[in-house]
Amino acid sequence: MIVFFDIDGTIISDDNKHIIPQSAINAIQTARKNGHLMYINTGRTIMNVEPELKNIGFDGYVCGCGTYIECSGKVLLNQTVSSALCRQIVQLVYECDMTPLYERSDAFFIDRRLREIGGFTALKELFKLQGKNISRDVSDADFGFDKMVAWYDEHSKLETFKDCIKEHFDYIDRGYGFCELAVKGFSKGTGIATVCAYHNVPISEAFAIGDSLNDLPMLNAVPNSIAMGNSVSALKKSASFITKNLEDNGIEYALKHYHLI
Repeated sequence: MIVFFDIDGTIISDDNKHIIPQSAINAIQTARKNGHLMYINTGRTIMNVEPELKNIGFDGYVCGCGTYIECSGKVLLNQTVSSALCRQIVQLVYECDMTPLYERSDAFFIDRRLREIGGFTALKELFKLQGKNISRDVSDADFGFDKMVAWYDEHSKLETFKDCIKEHFDYIDRGYGFCELAVKGFSKGTGIATVCAYHNVPISEAFAIGDSLNDLPMLNAVPNSIAMGNSVSALKKSASFITKNLEDNGIEYALKHYHLI
């Protein structure tokens, strides 16, 4: 069997505490000892997967909404966006008055010309506490991104933005004035297909666990789809099983339910 885990709200609490329950760590490690493959499947880029998460012990990573795939230490995929398109998006975001965070497998970039909207300030402070470098700017000569997130409000030209990016990116609204862009043709679901093919694991033996709307392609890709108890309601409707909340030992409960531990 192979299990794919989202990070935020699934393994680690999606609040200011950022707690990983010990029960989740124990459950993942036990399932792996039982011979099952354990994978992270996240919208984060690989550089944004903290050591404390990696130290739990995983067989690989699907990152950046399927644009980066690593199996047993081997990089299978690292999809990038052309420099010309990156620059077009920067100008579009500027004109649409949004606050972006451009993400690459090895760097984050911001646009200092723009105002800070919504949760961007809080995320920036968190990254500083975690020692992550967010000093890079879109004006840097080597600027580029693999995926991005952005914050918007009533002053932003959101519909214009969505219309202009639809040829190259899939738009994921995360709620609360926050959105995510994934390269068209790539998703958490395509990442699962690639990993299962690599390990020669049939999709019938694949499980996915998540809590937010960007996990929908992942849950739709497998027959054994699990929504955390703390999931958004739209995700729960697409899941074959709803486990308990993260803090109520939801990971352990789900893996026990499917007899993986």
